[in-house]
Amino acid sequence: MTNRSSGASFQTTALALGAVCGSVMLVAPAAAEHVGATNPGWDQCRTADPDKRIAGCTQVIGAIAQESKHNQVAAYVNRAGAYQAKGDYAHALEDFGQALEVDPKSATLLVARGAAHHAKGDLDSAIADYERALAEDKKAIAAFVARAAAWRSKGDKDKALVDLNEAIKLDKRHTPALVARGAIYHSAGDHDHAIADYSSVIARDPKNTMALNGRGACYYAKAEYDKALADFDAALKVDANYVSALVNRANAWRGKKDYARAKADYDKALTLKPGMPAAKKGSDDMVRLLAGKSSGGTPAADTAPAGEHDHN
Repeated sequence: MTNRSSGASFQTTALALGAVCGSVMLVAPAAAEHVGATNPGWDQCRTADPDKRIAGCTQVIGAIAQESKHNQVAAYVNRAGAYQAKGDYAHALEDFGQALEVDPKSATLLVARGAAHHAKGDLDSAIADYERALAEDKKAIAAFVARAAAWRSKGDKDKALVDLNEAIKLDKRHTPALVARGAIYHSAGDHDHAIADYSSVIARDPKNTMALNGRGACYYAKAEYDKALADFDAALKVDANYVSALVNRANAWRGKKDYARAKADYDKALTLKPGMPAAKKGSDDMVRLLAGKSSGGTPAADTAPAGEHDHN
């Protein structure tokens, strides 16, 4: 948050919600900057360590009347973010509420509190905050994207798609909205539209692993295994431990009947995420299929499984 006015307004980017292949990652907000304050607690109120940040912000909040409105909001938001990072949503929500007492019309703060409600599992309260944010700012793209994620979590993909379309009308290059919409198209079996959205993102950001994995999964669903493998390879070059892409690449190798490579990817996924059902079943299937090949008998029948997605 870099707004240095005496008021309590903040840039949306600092409280931005990340997107993970069609759903919003409900992360704690970034630390807010204070302006012109001398309280020694500020040294810790912006640190990455949640416990230290809570201690520092609590010191600042203990003398909150001495702070400007901007700094009051920053202190509450920073402590809320630390609580949220620790999974303490009750205290996070309380602090977001205090920040909103200072700046009740802040769409950014409303989106942030909505995200905390969403992370807690209270989707109705999250949607209520997103709607309040949009009432304050009809062009609050983060609110549209966040509400879409909440609608999707409630199983209402149609409403989610409406919100994502609104976000993209406001910004045709908005990566989180495009990735999210691609995932909805993908889950609905509309792979061509999903590929178009993912490709739009990849054209600007060739290392966007969510878009690469999503597009690869679409190609896989269309049985275009070579294209799928190219996308999964690209995603794994960026993040070699991306479990979903590993399982998807294993599935694509499986689709090409390359069971040895498929097993290697399933097994690596299992080392990263022990007990993962898709990877465990895939590895077990490969043992059976490879044993059948080595015996020289009739190859066992195999059906390539559905792809792994980060939709939810």
